[in-house]
Amino acid sequence: MRKTDWTKYYQSPFKTAAVTRKITCTAIMKMLKKHIHGLKGLSLIELGGANSAFFEVFIRELEPCSYTIIDNNCAGLEKTRQKIRPGDHVHLLNRDLLTWQPDIPEADLVISTGLIEHFDLRGTAGMIRAHFDLAKPEGHVLMTFPTPTVMYRTARIIAEQLGMWIFHDE
Repeated sequence: MRKTDWTKYYQSPFKTAAVTRKITCTAIMKMLKKHIHGLKGLSLIELGGANSAFFEVFIRELEPCSYTIIDNNCAGLEKTRQKIRPGDHVHLLNRDLLTWQPDIPEADLVISTGLIEHFDLRGTAGMIRAHFDLAKPEGHVLMTFPTPTVMYRTARIIAEQLGMWIFHDE
């Protein structure tokens, strides 16, 4: 199975991403606000968050006391670095989450969007475990992955037929 070329993706995101990211972000923020009391000022870790589609919203809405983004793609991390403003309390770590032994404090909230579906069965189990290993005992974990809605299936079928589908390992 071919792997997704994340550097290429970060240089030119898939065309439907602008729409789907807004839908996903709205759903995530609604869920977080509903289920987590005292949301502002939490510590946050985003796994696979290079060039995070939600970075600005998380900074604005959550006002995290610390926000650590962990990914193994330098190009995506550099795109995130360019968005960081003084006072954002953001730390970027270039790590392979399947082999890395965490050496950072646990967080109140550990999140990933569209990460766990890019691994084989063993890798997926490792990714899920990584989320919980990085969360505080009373912390929260949120993982999202593509849901085969009509919109998703239609976009994927069209992209595959046009030879434009790039998420080969999904």
